[in-house]
Formats: sequence, C-alpha cells, structure tokens
Amino acid sequence: MTAIRTTAASELLGVSASTLRGWERRYGFPTPQRTGGGHRQYDLGEIEALREAMDRAPDAATAVALARRDHQHGDGRDTGDPFASWERDQGAGRSRGVASPVDRLRRALRRYDEGDADRVVEESLHLRSLERSVDELLLPAIDALDREHPGSVEFAFGWRWAQRWLAAATRTAPPAHRPHLVVVVDGTDHGSVDALRVQALDLALRRAGVLPITVGAGLQPTELSRALGRIEPAALVLSGRGVPLDRLGRLVFAAQRAAGGELPVLDFHGPLVEARTTGVERLDPAPLVARSRLLQLLDGDVEQPIRVRRGR
Repeated sequence: MTAIRTTAASELLGVSASTLRGWERRYGFPTPQRTGGGHRQYDLGEIEALREAMDRAPDAATAVALARRDHQHGDGRDTGDPFASWERDQGAGRSRGVASPVDRLRRALRRYDEGDADRVVEESLHLRSLERSVDELLLPAIDALDREHPGSVEFAFGWRWAQRWLAAATRTAPPAHRPHLVVVVDGTDHGSVDALRVQALDLALRRAGVLPITVGAGLQPTELSRALGRIEPAALVLSGRGVPLDRLGRLVFAAQRAAGGELPVLDFHGPLVEARTTGVERLDPAPLVARSRLLQLLDGDVEQPIRVRRGR
C-alpha cells in the first residue's frame, strides 16, 4: 500500500483537510492508518478512487459510496451493488443529453438566471475546492459562452456575473500570511476571459496566503519603480496578450531596478511566443496549476526560472 499524508491527499482531491476528515467520520471512507505519532496516512488507491468518483457523482455522499465500491470491487458489475445500476442510468441520461455542470452553468447564464447559476456553483463547492470549481466549472462555462456567442449580451451578462462572483470570493479570502509578494502586470482587455483568469489567479494566490499586487500594463515605469521600491517582490507575472513587448520590457526593468537585483519573471496568458527565447517562464494557463508553480518558486522547492537581469 502506498500511503500519503493528509496534506497530499487533500491536495489531490482539491478539498480541505477538514472536509476529508469529515468524510471519514460521516461515511467511514477513506480509511487512513495512523503513524506512531498519531498522524493520518491515506491509501493512495482510495484517494485516487475518490478523485475519479468526484468527477461523475452529483454529491459527496454518492462520490464516497462510488469510490468505496470501485476500490473494493472494481467497476461494480456483478457485485449486486446498487451504484452500478445508478451509473448505468447516468450513462443513459448522458446519451439522452443530460447536461454537464459546465453546460448547466452556461445555459443558466444564457437565460440570465443568476439564481440557477449560483446553485450550479454551490453544488460544485460540495465536491470540489473553491479553486477547482473556478478552474473546472466557472471559467470553462464563460469560455464556452465566448466561443458560442462572442460579443453577445449573453456573454457580457455571464462575464459580469463571474467577475462579481470572483470578487465576492476574494473578499472572504484569509489575510496573507506568507512573507512573499507577487506583482502581476495585468494587460488583459476588460470584458475578456483572460481578465477573469487573472482575477482567478489573484484569488487563488490570496487563498494560499500570498499577497498579489496587480497593476495595469499602462502604468508608467517610474510609478511602478517608486511603488515597488518600498517592498521586496518575490516574482513578477506578466499577462495580457495584446500588450506591446517594448512596454512590458520597460515595466520589467523598472521592477528589476526597484527590487535591487534579479527578479523571476513569468508569463500568464501574456504576449510571449512559446517558440521565442525570452528568458521568461510560461505558467500553465489554468490558474490553480499556475498558483502551484508560483508557490513552489516562492518556497524554494524547485529550480528557479530564468531571471531577467535588471537595467544598468
């Protein structure tokens, strides 16, 4: 048996450690062993079964029951397990066009139904962390609206709803407790999906205890240098696909001068071309994955990205 600690298990599932312990008390699954010091160690097979079940079950109780069944009996066929027939019914329902959560959210926003949109996200929060709900539900639904009806009233309505939802979640984020500051240069267009992605990265960093300082790409380099001279930023993140590279370059070097040395520079939905050698690391397009990479860099757990040298 491969055993993992509570922190690793909760990270794999995208739920808090307290939620994981609550499932153990309420449903009797997963079933961790205890170390000599009393720490929980979870069977990786149980956690993987639970993660797969969470992607296809409507609620936590069903997900736990499916995971227990899958881990103990394989796929549930020929075991007399009622959840095998439940899954067959769900598969039949999908073939009849039953909507996924992303489709349900997209359709609710197309109907201008904020109440139903809120309910779809609340259902997701019972199974997933807030960050995973943003990455796997909210942003894909808005992106689908943009592809389906670019420039439409429906997309504008959905974008505003998503912006307000992310802003409300940001207001409830805990105070920063990490000693690092991340500066985000936001050059995204107002009303774009990329603008929501930057907002989602800001939220994810705050929920991890990091204070992001987001500034517009139109800021004067001298003003950025003045402001950052009072702090010690740990990284600079560039965003905005339409920002001219010369403007970004001036802002980068202003930040380098303010930092008094070399500063890690990363791109998140920014203008840099992957094939070009820029000395800037491209973050994963998913805000949650991008946050994980940033946290690794801030904590010194992995090799630092290439640094852009400050101007002389």
